[in-house]
Amino acid sequence: MSEGTHEAALYFWAIGDMHYRAMPAWHEVHEQRLQLMFVDLRALWQEEGEPAFCAAPGDLVETCAPANYELARTCLTRELGDIPFYPGVGNHEFHGPDGEDPATMLETFHHFWQRPPRYSWQVGGVTCIMLDYPDPHMLQDPAYVYVSRETLAFLDETLMASRGKPAAIFFHAPLRNTVLDRDPHVGRDYNSMQNFFSPENSQAVRDILARHDRTCLFLSGHTHTGWEAPGLVKSEQLGQNTVTFVNLMSPWYTGNQGAVRIDKELQTVTYVPDEPDVVVSFAFQIRGEEALIRAREHHSRRWLKEWRVSIR
Repeated sequence: MSEGTHEAALYFWAIGDMHYRAMPAWHEVHEQRLQLMFVDLRALWQEEGEPAFCAAPGDLVETCAPANYELARTCLTRELGDIPFYPGVGNHEFHGPDGEDPATMLETFHHFWQRPPRYSWQVGGVTCIMLDYPDPHMLQDPAYVYVSRETLAFLDETLMASRGKPAAIFFHAPLRNTVLDRDPHVGRDYNSMQNFFSPENSQAVRDILARHDRTCLFLSGHTHTGWEAPGLVKSEQLGQNTVTFVNLMSPWYTGNQGAVRIDKELQTVTYVPDEPDVVVSFAFQIRGEEALIRAREHHSRRWLKEWRVSIR
């Protein structure tokens, strides 16, 4: 029996946009909210065992200032302990409102996380691929996002090299026409039908996924989508694959109104909750030809919903 035909078995956790920021007033509010998640996760992992890893596909920091990276690394190291952590690049990793040099932004990411912008790893018989969000400064128009040719080639080559194994792909933005707005007449959510919030060349990504057998999960964040938005978890038939797209929401805030109101003069931060106000992250279990996806709400410490999807 070849390695590619062994039954895969993997349990991991994925967390959406966290937006660490070293501003004291921001961090005070942010810490309270994310502690709801980490306290619940630690208790849960004592019951059902620790995951093989945790992954976060981008926007771990609010801006690319080194102090924000230092805070994120310190907090996540404390909260996750020995659990391997795989970070990704999002648009906020390129956000430098205080004059940071765009040429050094990826160097800062590498320095703090000791990871390249795109990379892959193997665990539990599954190939995991972290793709990099494009540098907006290198785009003709930052409002129209394209996955780079180098990133597309990396995805294609990595899937080719691991043929026969299930593959889980992480990319900061959802592909076009996956996760949608909860109320398009009002506009409650950024969503995958909007420019900037999904790649213009999403079809090129889908074409690659369709060419390689057993590509099964595509996990993204970016939109801060609210709970029960259409397409939050959506399966598509691409070639011979059933690919399930999951938007990881954000434990920091959901909806398109922004989490906080900052009074720079008073140096205060006021949190603005979405409705429903939830703190959600996602658990994934891959075994054989099926994946179990579960959404956990950490404030109430309960499972919101689960999906069982094919990975054939």
